[in-house]
Amino acid sequence: MDNNRGENLHIKLGRLILTIMAIVGLGLQGCQQDSPATENDIGQPAEIVERPEDPLSTPTIQPAELAETIATENLAEGNQPLWEDFLPPSIDPATAIPSPLRDLEISDEILVWVLLGSDTEPPFTGRTQAIHVLFIHPRFSKASLVSIPGDLYVYIPGYTMQRLNAAYALGGIETLRSTLTYNFGITPSRFVLAHPGDFQWLVDDIRTIDVTVFYPIPHVCGGIPAGLIQMDGALALCYASYRDGMDEIDRMRRQQQLLRVIFRKFSRDGNLVQLPVLYASYEGWVKTDVSLTELMDFIPFALRLADPDRISYFMIGWDQISIWQVHGYSQAQVFLPDQEGINEVLQQAINAVLIPSPLTNQVQTLEAQLTAAYQMTMTAIATPTQTITSTPFFTDTLEATSTGEPHEPTPTVTPIGYP
Repeated sequence: MDNNRGENLHIKLGRLILTIMAIVGLGLQGCQQDSPATENDIGQPAEIVERPEDPLSTPTIQPAELAETIATENLAEGNQPLWEDFLPPSIDPATAIPSPLRDLEISDEILVWVLLGSDTEPPFTGRTQAIHVLFIHPRFSKASLVSIPGDLYVYIPGYTMQRLNAAYALGGIETLRSTLTYNFGITPSRFVLAHPGDFQWLVDDIRTIDVTVFYPIPHVCGGIPAGLIQMDGALALCYASYRDGMDEIDRMRRQQQLLRVIFRKFSRDGNLVQLPVLYASYEGWVKTDVSLTELMDFIPFALRLADPDRISYFMIGWDQISIWQVHGYSQAQVFLPDQEGINEVLQQAINAVLIPSPLTNQVQTLEAQLTAAYQMTMTAIATPTQTITSTPFFTDTLEATSTGEPHEPTPTVTPIGYP
């Protein structure tokens, strides 16, 4: 990215050669079929092959026409800018800036969290290729998860029109919060950001996960057949992160599937008893503003949430977006949002948590499992000669804690096909 910032824009031949090299490089990434362009610079999308045959692409608009459109559409009545009390753009946008989304109706009882997945290991700040908004209703013990594509082209207050996945990299969580408020009418009160190694480490810590693969994926991750597949951390990371061309929607489906599997495994067999140990293990790696005390208070809620059909899943998909080619020197493709369609999806997700429903007997079973696991842990602590391997999993974490040694993450091996 830093090399691209030093690129001499006046050497046209050099840019053409670099463009050809970039296209060839993208074509050689065997585990991402027809990979879309990623931006070499946060402010300057990389150049990729134009796809005029794409039926979702919009007609080409000349730069002069676009400039006139921006000049006339970015002012509301009374010469009030459409961005209202948000920060104005610092860079000329490639397309007209939409007005803020204000129509969402959300109860004060609903908590809003955002779950993020970075594409870069710390200490570097990368793009958030996984963006999932979580609506939580503690009193009704319900939640809705909405997945948002990172390539959605939105207004980042104080910056310009840009991919949503660049907001955190540009200004951290406050910039991302402001971006979500402007474009979606929601302001997350809490966030969790995990890196690729954190996710891989987590799956390995819980001793693999069983994932139902509905369609075989022979061309990535060493080949994944259809059926119930046991995944370790490396395979789960590859399954969650690879993308075939512009099909980010399918990747979001796989990410939602893995979130379901991991939550289901955590909530059963008393495994939530290990939450304090895991929190300490990931502290300094996973970024979050959720304290351990706050997280512990959510354990009873998590058990109720594990009751069937208490979590609803939504996504901003093909019906709410269209593919658009950024004009000018770049031919990058992004997703233009349909504000009305997005507002409808978000409102459905919010309404889903406002419908009360009775709990089943499964909650009592989960509570009994957690109580038994806690009693076993206390017995193990009180009796030095007793081994701590009786807990269903996280054995290595418990042993590290009992000896006072910090739990170190396993080395992260980037799987083939990870972007």
